[in-house]
Amino acid sequence: VVQVVYDGEWKTRKAGMSILLKTFNTKTDVPVKFVLKEKKLSDPELFDAPMLYFTGHENFSLSKGEAVRLREYLLNGGFVFAEACCGRKGFERSFRQQMSRILPEHPMREIPGDNLIYSFPNSVANVGVTPALAAQTASAIRPKLMGIEINGYFGVIFSPYGLAGGWEMSQSPYAHGYNASGAFLLGQNILMYAITQ
Repeated sequence: VVQVVYDGEWKTRKAGMSILLKTFNTKTDVPVKFVLKEKKLSDPELFDAPMLYFTGHENFSLSKGEAVRLREYLLNGGFVFAEACCGRKGFERSFRQQMSRILPEHPMREIPGDNLIYSFPNSVANVGVTPALAAQTASAIRPKLMGIEINGYFGVIFSPYGLAGGWEMSQSPYAHGYNASGAFLLGQNILMYAITQ
């Protein structure tokens, strides 16, 4: 897994993805490399990465060159997994804007509840959330994931609610995110989707 380095606050919950990979390996026996590489979109080794991971808190933008590289990566079968760390709206807005700019012909939409991503390897109908998010919704909600479909599969999966705090088992009560149990279930399913589609 390669975490994307961009001009902004790109490194938030730095241990989260490595912990998720460990639980994914335990759950599925799929071998994984636990080292999370960090690369810019301009890196020549970008196309060797089966999955790119984007996260952050605040607004950000990509240069024209970075946008061109990311578009090429996605249209050639690459996969992007992104999350708004702590459910922060600045990152969500920017990520949606950048994806709309990069793939205008492929709009982002909510992934329907009957999609395989919610059932394999874990059946995920409802997940617990942080107290701050529960105050706006309920203590358990149907998970919400957004996706961009490319050639019949979701090449981009985005969570508007925080996951990495749950993977680190230290989700802030003030964050808008999933609790640890829900975050692990969803994260494992997204990783499985990424390697099987």
